[in-house]
Amino acid sequence: MNSETAFPVLLLAGSDPDRRELMKVYDPGRNLPSKALLPMAGKRVLDWQLEAMAGSKYIGQIYLIGLSQKEFPSAFDLSFIPFKPNSSILEKIQFGAGVIKQDHPAIEHIIVFSGDAPGMSTSSIDLFFGSFRQNQDADLLIGVVPEDVTLDFFPDHKRVIGKFKEISVYPGEIYVFRRKIIPLIEDEIRQLTIQRRQFDRQKDTSKLIPVLRYLAKKTQLWPLIIKYSLGKLSITELESILSRVYRIKMKAIIVPDPGFGMDLDLPEDFEKLTNYIKLTKMPAS
Repeated sequence: MNSETAFPVLLLAGSDPDRRELMKVYDPGRNLPSKALLPMAGKRVLDWQLEAMAGSKYIGQIYLIGLSQKEFPSAFDLSFIPFKPNSSILEKIQFGAGVIKQDHPAIEHIIVFSGDAPGMSTSSIDLFFGSFRQNQDADLLIGVVPEDVTLDFFPDHKRVIGKFKEISVYPGEIYVFRRKIIPLIEDEIRQLTIQRRQFDRQKDTSKLIPVLRYLAKKTQLWPLIIKYSLGKLSITELESILSRVYRIKMKAIIVPDPGFGMDLDLPEDFEKLTNYIKLTKMPAS
């Protein structure tokens, strides 16, 4: 694809296979099919994110999977993908990638947004895409947020932190997969999603034990795990080792913006993100 054109993107919405505590607290009557529809600071959660996405020069067609047009009437120009709403992340990526492939056969990469990051800004989206344009030979790109920029706004954020030699980071809410590698890492996507959710973020935000336990099944990754446990692993080494073991080129893109990685997952996230939006996205009266 021409590097100067805008990219089609896949936006994941819908509900989780198991109803989370967040929705039990903020939608006890089960009136909403997705947390993306929760009202937040005068708009729906997803509206705040779509507003930031629509402002990016790098985003073209937005494919929304997990919600129907009837469930999410919107003024934004969206392509709705009919699919079962309570499917897994992997299922949504697989199906959505197939739809995008049909519409854009020349596209090599599938760009995936999670639909529960209302604090995300246009400038951070553009920063991510700017780096992606410079790394289009990569097979897998993951946005990560430095923890230190988050603590001023979310001092008790309870995100899963990766502590590396030079920086501590947590995952952002945009991922890029070269289309042909998705079938090769299906189990990794599935398992790491499961392990991340089994991890009790409210008790320990610094360790990645469940994830490391899964990775330890590959003996080639033991040196990585040992170095990480000793606090001696750099992000560059992580990229290199994972790329070599999985035979794909991986790249982490650092985005210094708390809103880029603060998703709506735990019940206490709702109030935190509401306050963050009022501070960063709403004009002072």
